[in-house]
Amino acid sequence: MPFRAGRPIMLCLVGDSGAGKSTLSNGCVALLGPERVTDICLDDYHSLDRVGRAQHKITALHPDCNHLDLVAQHVALLRRGETIFKPIYDHSDGTFGPPELVAPKQIVLIHGLHGLYTPELERLWDVSVFLDPDPELRIAWKIKRDMSKRGYQRAEVLKQLEERRHDSEAYVMPQREKADIVISFFPPPEYATSQDNTQLNVRITLRHPIPLPDLKDAIAAAEGANGKASLKLDRGAEGTDVLEIDGRISDAATQAIDNRMWEHMATARHLRSDRVGVFQDGSEQRRSNPLAVTQLVLTYYLVKASALALKQEGLRPEAIEAVSLLTGRM
Repeated sequence: MPFRAGRPIMLCLVGDSGAGKSTLSNGCVALLGPERVTDICLDDYHSLDRVGRAQHKITALHPDCNHLDLVAQHVALLRRGETIFKPIYDHSDGTFGPPELVAPKQIVLIHGLHGLYTPELERLWDVSVFLDPDPELRIAWKIKRDMSKRGYQRAEVLKQLEERRHDSEAYVMPQREKADIVISFFPPPEYATSQDNTQLNVRITLRHPIPLPDLKDAIAAAEGANGKASLKLDRGAEGTDVLEIDGRISDAATQAIDNRMWEHMATARHLRSDRVGVFQDGSEQRRSNPLAVTQLVLTYYLVKASALALKQEGLRPEAIEAVSLLTGRM
């Protein structure tokens, strides 16, 4: 069984506004099971509501507009398995609601703008991810989301994007270099006419100390199923790997990758789900093969991070005993 460590496994998703954090986090919760995942949005830790930000002429992307010390305190408590009393921010009207008690489950998934902003926060994650989609995609996603879910007009969203440009470049985007995994969705040439979000290309940069498994056979199977190279894995220097996923990867090729990845997650096979790759596109539920492969990669790292934490917990008593023997303290 996976996720048997004595503490929660900590997953962080960071990215600019509209980068797809909620889409990916919702997909992770659906795939892993809500009974296993505590899902927290860092927007709850804004220090000013929407009116207050306008009055003080500060954006939500500025660190001073967020209680980052409280974030670090709460993340550390959750990592230790303790319950927190968390603030609530309501995006529908930009105000704060009553705080709520939140207990950690087997996985704590925290997504927001500043999850890797401080060294203190960096040290608390087992897996950290930065979402870095093509800028035009991100803008289109943000406009669609803010108009449909947050009550903005298009002109208001465009104005906000311009007002936030400096803070995005100064405070959010530099966190990309600190993440274990960088996920970049980008459109194929035909996207301008198709606007098909199910066939976006994906580039995944992997800097986590746990390497991605050998996918040579799976890549060969994917190429056979597609009749072309739909998946490419480059083993880079200094432990950095890059996985390229073609947006047109076929169902058969995706299944080949799925089979190979689950071979490396034998203890987690009960998590295998037909929900992989499913996402909400406006009012419509759709499925994306590139997203499915991306979710499988994230699941792999969570399962392996849990196994590593469990191993470290097993070694700790042995280390304590060894120190005791050396010092004569038994």
